[in-house]
Amino acid sequence: MSNDNLTMTERLSQVATRANALCQTVEDQVGIIQSTLENKAEEVDQHIDSSTVELTAATNGMKAQVNSFIDSQFRAELPFFRITKNQELKINGSLTPGTKGIPDGYHCRNSNHYECEIVAYSEHGKLKEDKHPEIRAMYDQIQGGTPKYNQPDFAIVRIKALEVDDYPAFENAYSIYQGGLPYNNALTFGGWIKAESGKVRFTYPSDEFLVPTDDKWHEVTRQSNMPSSGGVNYTFGPHIYLEKGASCLIALPSVVAGKVPENRWGYFEKPVFERQL
Repeated sequence: MSNDNLTMTERLSQVATRANALCQTVEDQVGIIQSTLENKAEEVDQHIDSSTVELTAATNGMKAQVNSFIDSQFRAELPFFRITKNQELKINGSLTPGTKGIPDGYHCRNSNHYECEIVAYSEHGKLKEDKHPEIRAMYDQIQGGTPKYNQPDFAIVRIKALEVDDYPAFENAYSIYQGGLPYNNALTFGGWIKAESGKVRFTYPSDEFLVPTDDKWHEVTRQSNMPSSGGVNYTFGPHIYLEKGASCLIALPSVVAGKVPENRWGYFEKPVFERQL
C-alpha cells in the first residue's frame, strides 16, 4: 500500500513504530557497550590487583633481603661493646658457687626484697660431663651443645624475690640493674635467663618480655633505638622483674652498644671509657 493512501494517523503510527525500533536498537547497542566496558573495567581491576600483589611481594622480598643482609652480614661485621660492668656476675670478686650478695657493679632496688646467690660457673677446660648440670642445660638449650672451653668464666646467679610485706607491684619489682648509662646511640639489653617459679620479666615490665616458666633457658634481648635528639641522655638496665616469691636463674646480662642480632648473644668486651679512668 502506498503511503499516499495512508491516513495521517497511520503514518504517525509507522513513524512511532520505526522510532521505537531505532530506540531499541540504540538501547541494545548501549547495553553491549556497557557490558563491554564493565568487562574491560573488571579486567583492568584484575590487572591492577595482580600488579599490586606482585609489587607487594617484590617489595616484601626486597625488604627481607635487605634485613637479612643487615642482620647476617652488615651487623655481623660490627663490633659490639658492652657498657655495663661485670657480665660474669662475680660477687665479691668471686665465681664460687654458694656465694651470696649483690653482684659487683650492680645496684639493687631493695636488698631486703631480693636474694642473689651463685649457683654454678662455666668452668673453662672441663669436659661437658664434669660441668654442673645447670651449665650443661643452659648451653645445650641455647647453643645446642656444651663447649669444653670458654673465656672468660662466668656465673649463673639465682635471684629470688622474698616473701616480704612491703614487696612492690610487679611493674616496679625490678631487682638488680646498672646505671645511669650514657644513652645516645642504639642499645641492646639482654642475657640468658630461666624462670624457675612465679612470673619473671626480663629487660622490660610488659608481658612481651615475660619469661616462660617451662624449665628451659631462653635468650632474651630488647633493642632500643637511638634517641630522637642528642644531649646527655641516660638509661638503666638490664632490669629483671620478679613477682613476690618468684625465682630465676640469670647468666651474661648486660647492656650493649648497637643492635645485636637474634641468637648472637654472648660475652661482650667492655672498653675502659674516659670517665672511668
